[in-house]
Parts: sequence; C-alpha cells; structure tokens
Amino acid sequence: MKKFFLSIFLLLLVSFVFLISYLSFYGYETDRFNYIIKSEIKKNEKNIDLDFKKISILLDIKKLTLFIKFIDPEVEYQSAKIPLDMLRANIDLVSTLKKEVGIKKIIVETKYLNFNSIKLVANILKLDQFNQSSLNKIKKSKVKINSEFTFDKNYKLADDFVLNGIVKDTEFIHNNNHKISELNFRFSYFNKQLKIKNLSSKYNTISIKNGKIEFYKSKGAISFKAESKIILQSNKVGLSIINKSIKVGESFSLQTDLSFRDNKNILIKNLTLQNEDNFFEIDDMVLNKTYNLVDFKKIRVKTKENKTVNNDFIIKNNKESIIVDGKIFDATILLKELDEPEKNNNFLKKISKNIEADFSKVLTDTEFPFNKFRMVGLVKKGKLEKISAKSEFEEDKFLDISIKKEKNTNMSLVEIYSDIARPLVNSYDFFEGLEGGNLTYSSKSNNKKSSGVLEIKNFKLNKAPGLAKLLSLADLKGLTDALRGDGISFDSLVIKYESSSTWMDIKEIFIIGPSISVLVEGYFDKKKDILSLRGTLVPAKTLNNIVSKIPVVGDILIGKKVGEGIFGVSFKIKGSTEDFKTTVNPVKTLTPRFITRALEEMKKKQSK
Repeated sequence: MKKFFLSIFLLLLVSFVFLISYLSFYGYETDRFNYIIKSEIKKNEKNIDLDFKKISILLDIKKLTLFIKFIDPEVEYQSAKIPLDMLRANIDLVSTLKKEVGIKKIIVETKYLNFNSIKLVANILKLDQFNQSSLNKIKKSKVKINSEFTFDKNYKLADDFVLNGIVKDTEFIHNNNHKISELNFRFSYFNKQLKIKNLSSKYNTISIKNGKIEFYKSKGAISFKAESKIILQSNKVGLSIINKSIKVGESFSLQTDLSFRDNKNILIKNLTLQNEDNFFEIDDMVLNKTYNLVDFKKIRVKTKENKTVNNDFIIKNNKESIIVDGKIFDATILLKELDEPEKNNNFLKKISKNIEADFSKVLTDTEFPFNKFRMVGLVKKGKLEKISAKSEFEEDKFLDISIKKEKNTNMSLVEIYSDIARPLVNSYDFFEGLEGGNLTYSSKSNNKKSSGVLEIKNFKLNKAPGLAKLLSLADLKGLTDALRGDGISFDSLVIKYESSSTWMDIKEIFIIGPSISVLVEGYFDKKKDILSLRGTLVPAKTLNNIVSKIPVVGDILIGKKVGEGIFGVSFKIKGSTEDFKTTVNPVKTLTPRFITRALEEMKKKQSK
C-alpha cells in the first residue's frame, strides 16, 4: 500500500514538474478560458470590450508569475476600436491564490492608429501636459503605442503607467499663422512626465530636425525644455530691423525653456538660437495669449553679415527704462522706417517705457557709419513717442534726429539734420552716386498717412540711372557724359510728398544747379507698383536767360515771333519700378510754377 501511494505521489510530482517545465519553456495555448476572462474584464471595466481567439500561457517559476499572451486580440474602449499587434498580461500567482488582484501588469503594443479614432481615449487618460484644446488642434496623425499598465485592487488604472510610442505624419494647426506639418517623433510617458525625442517637422518656412523635448512639473502651467536643429527653407526669412538676412539651408541650434501658463501667458525662461556666425538669447520673456510682448529681462544679439560682425548689443529691461548698449548696430533701413506712416506694432503694444541706447558704431549702407551714437526717448504702447538722438560721422560732421508728438493732432513729428546726406538716402536708386551735401528732413505721420519734406544742399550726382536715362532721351549729350564721369553739381534738391500705406502723392521734386533744373510731380501706387511722373527739364543757360528778362514775362512765355521761345524738355515716366517707360518732348514755354520755384531757390542762394 505504501509503495502504491509513493508511486502515485512520485507520478504526480513528476507530472507537476513536467507541467511546470513545459509551461516555463514552451507554454500552452488554449481557448478554454476565453469566456471567463472576457466576463471578468467586462464585469470590472464596462468600457472595455476585449475579443481574442485564444491565450498562450507561459510560467516564470522564479517570479511566480504567469505570462498570458492573447492571440489575435481586438480591443474596443469607449466605442473606439484599437487594433493591436500584441496584448499580454502578467499575473502574480501568490496574489491569485489569496483571491486578490493578481494582474501585475498589462503590456500593449498597437498597430499604427489614426489619432482621430483614439482622441477620446487620450482625453480619458488625462495626460497632464495636454488638455482638450491642445488635442483638438491635432488635425491628423498616426500613432503606434507600446505601453505598460498596472492596476490597483479595484482594477482601476494606476497612475504609474508607462506609454512609449511613435508618432508620424502629424499636422497640428494652432491658428492660420501657426501650422506644424510632417511632424514625427518618439515619445515616452512615465510618472506623469512626457519626453519626446527624434523630433522632426516643418513649421511655415522652417524645418526642425533632431528635436528633443522634456516636459516637467510646474504649478499652473505646461512647461518643457527643448533643443533641436532648425533649418531655414526661404530667403524671405530675416530680421530687417537689424539687417540680418538668412539664406536657404542655413541652420541654427535651438535651446529653450518654455511655460504655457493657465492664464494663457507664455513664459520664455530662456531661449538660445545660435550657429557659427550668429547668437540670439532671450531671458524671462512673457507673451500674452495674442503673442504681444508683456515683459522681458534681457535680450542678447550678435550677428554676422558676409562674415563680418554687423550687430553686437544687449537690451536690458530695468524697472524704469529699457537700456540698449552695444559695440555695433546695423541700421541701413533707418530713413525708410522713419518716413513710413506709423505702423501698428501689435507685438510691442503692451510696452510703455523710457528707452536709452548707446552704440560705439551704427552701420549704414555707405562708408559713413554713425559713431558714438546716443539716443534717449519714450516708447508708449509699442510706438516711439519721443526720441532725441545724436551722432557724429567724423570731426565737425554730425547727425541729429528728433521724434516727438504734436499735441493738437497727435501726429508724430520727425526732424533730421545730417552734415553728410548719403547714409540716409543711399538705399534709393535716384541718389546712387550722391557725393557731398547736407540733408534736412521733416515729416508728420500717424497710422494712416504721412507727409514730408526732404532737402539736400550743395551736392553732386553721378550714375543716377533715372536721371541719366532722361538726359540721354533729351539728347543732352554733354550732361549725360558729365553724369557718367565726374558727376553733375546741384545747389538744391527739394522733395515734398504725402503718403499712405498704398499710395504716395509726389507733390514736388525740384532740383536746381549750375547745369540743369528739373521740376517733377506725380504719384506712386504702392499696391500695384505703378510709378507715374511728369515734369520739365531746363538747361541752366536757358533758365538764366529767363531770369534776366523777368520784367517782360509775357514775351518770355509766349515769344515775340513765331518759332522764338524757351528751349526745354517735358517728360513723362510711367510703369513699374522695375520696368518703367520714359517719353520726352521739346517745349518752348515754361509754366509760371517752374519759374517761380527757380526764382525762390535763386533768391535763397543770393541771400546767403
């Protein structure tokens, strides 16, 4: 009898060992437990509907854990179908024997999912770094997830779940001006912290490569640190205010620490953008929900253009004033900015402070920089309310700039005096080859219109393609040759205009000199890029002859005999600024206006 029981015990022991060994090495597939598993899941989690063909059971004897793999699993959660590549449950044998929750972990690997079909699931998971609004801005995406979930004793999802995955072909539209496309990255989410790596995307004309983002806990905000390589895909990108162009293919490394606060403000704790030739850094900048600048601590700029440093300065925002201090600043668009109608600068409209600027050198697009440039002023709601600036070109050659508000009309008044004219007008083709001359400029402007008067005294023009063409068509060969050689001298140039954002009325362009005098009026349609001018050109010899006979004005204008009169040229210029046509016709009479303007300038010259 003893031998019988011993044999039975040994047989059972061998069978148990064999079963344990088989389950440990080979596992066991069955569909006998399908109904029990589905019923148990449905009973404890009504939102989950699990279907599968059968299960594969594998035993880890050391950890007393059963690995249950579901064959051909399909999951539906909150009516959202989630196609799976793999579903596995790790069950603790000891807990199961104690009739406690024995599921240690569930491991899920999905196929690529259409994000719109699982958006509801993402909302239910309540990922701290994303809210409903953020998820709704994802217009399309494909997501593949490899995740681990643990449960509490009530079969509720524990907070320490792990999400790993791949996101590709994503389009995120924040608004019409901010669109991210071709977004691809890998992510991991653990302990309520999201990390992103291998990020690449396109944002407007910028390509992003090798991106890395790490979200971190921050009270009342979504915060993250990021770094990436950005590549510019358009020559249109640039910073005109500092004359910094960016070439197609030029790349920068980007590092930043950002927080999107619950009050909708954006805090840029730090942002650094740099490459071999350029460096931009921002500290503690705050933007509101419409991307207006609210506050900042410091901005550092250093750039090169054509391998030469053209900007190197720091902007500090103190309690009372904004202080700008630097070695060099590139201001080649200075006059163009000053003579435009006031622009609504929404980015700066929250800024109202005194401003001070000191530069050792301010570059122009000529060989004459502004040295020892000093400026004090007031910025009110993002606009330059008041400025007083002084600089010097060289010994006894100075520049003065003044901007102030006219109390009665609230228009900005700009006044400029420069002992050297060329740095302020060189960007205009008409003044190509300008030599000498002092400049006086005054204008009035608001956000709708501007008017101004530019006057240059005692200067010489050479090249000047527009004038050269006019002289050639008028068959004034001597003057054409002079313009191409040493140049033509003038006593005075006066330009009067009125301008809006789409239209400019050229009230008068009057040039008078020892060789020729020209009077012009017309308009420039900025929207259509159409220039239309008409005017009169008279050689100085003829004009002097007129002046000597002023008492008999009738005889001069009409002539005493048929065929007798004044020789001059009337002309018309019309077309786009890139391709305009010039026509000329001889005239034998001059308008009273021309003679009046000539006399005014001659009297001014004689009075000096």
